[in-house]
Amino acid sequence: MRQITSGWGRQVASLGVTQILGYGAIFYAYPLLVGPVAQEFGTSEARLYAVFSIGLLLGGIVASFAGQWLDRFGAPRVMALGSACVALLFAALAIAPNIHLFSALVIALQALSFLVLYDAAFAALALGVPVGTRRAITRLTLIAGFASTLFWPLTGALVDSIGWRTTYLVFAALHLGLALPLHLGLARLDRQMCNIAAQVTAPPAPPDWPLLHGGAAQRAFWFLGASFALTGITIAALGVHLVPSLLALGLGQSAYLIGMMMGPAQVMVRVLDATIWRNLHPLSVALISGGAIVLAVGALMLAPLGLAFAMGFAILFGAGQGLASIVRGAVPLALFGAAGIGRKLGHLAALRNVTGAAAPFLFALSAGTLGLGSTVLIALAIALCGLALLFWLHLFVRHSLLQPPTSPDNDTT
Repeated sequence: MRQITSGWGRQVASLGVTQILGYGAIFYAYPLLVGPVAQEFGTSEARLYAVFSIGLLLGGIVASFAGQWLDRFGAPRVMALGSACVALLFAALAIAPNIHLFSALVIALQALSFLVLYDAAFAALALGVPVGTRRAITRLTLIAGFASTLFWPLTGALVDSIGWRTTYLVFAALHLGLALPLHLGLARLDRQMCNIAAQVTAPPAPPDWPLLHGGAAQRAFWFLGASFALTGITIAALGVHLVPSLLALGLGQSAYLIGMMMGPAQVMVRVLDATIWRNLHPLSVALISGGAIVLAVGALMLAPLGLAFAMGFAILFGAGQGLASIVRGAVPLALFGAAGIGRKLGHLAALRNVTGAAAPFLFALSAGTLGLGSTVLIALAIALCGLALLFWLHLFVRHSLLQPPTSPDNDTT
């Protein structure tokens, strides 16, 4: 079995906790808070979801330049700053006097979420766990996969018992009292590792797979970004409309039970990646993820024919989405290495967020005008394009690594 950097468990566990808090409070809690917020401010839930999408769009723009902060200052330090900002924004949301300020704060929260979520955590692991980074990423996503499981019931219970404003104060306290100290602890550990590395003259650990350089790396990067963006559109659209789509197909109360299969499928496929697929190149795992998304959309089209197809959709979609979280960090590391990884992850996140921000709204608009069947067919075409780009990239990488090395060009990604 491949080696892994000593002390990796502490880093994965710390980041696992902060990712649960981050995704749970920033993303999964929001749909449960929309109703009470809309009722108090006398606005529509659609408006609050539109605000959320605007925040995601701006988050992509922030990620495009914030990624270099991860390389320059160290990902744990940036994540610590992000935790402090997130805590402050949650506290401000709790006392927002009107819908206008509330909307501005939600947009700011989404825009800054890049600083505390997966991409920043993956950059932290790339430098903190230089040997066996892929395994560390998989284990991190296994832990973080419980964010929805924990925060959906937690948020519901808090809103029912203490109201949405105090719920936001609880989220602020969690980020200030738990996420911030954990990120600061990782920052101290990062400084200690840097000091030790400066005193040791041993060569750096070789990468797990051959890396791309020069022009080949640049072309591979942009094709990877396009593929992630296309697949991300499908995931973002169907992720929000999963249960409503099943309801629209006439599945009744079974739609909720089928939708619940998605979570266990995410966990199980990540277990497979941590065990059976642990030695596969991450690009091969990306192909499995993209293929699962395509099959899921195909199963959704056939769902009116029987309950088995609807169940297959939820399971395949959960599996594809579960792997997508892993490969968005593991593939760039495998292809380009850890040098400048924060900047690369930032650019990839920008492509993914900017294209995916409007996907839920456009899916609803298309379903209302063209019908659900035609809309799912469009989603299938988009997912197929993303998979085709991944397949082409797989062939391109194999061909490039078989060529004799040339002098590297400047890397502009």
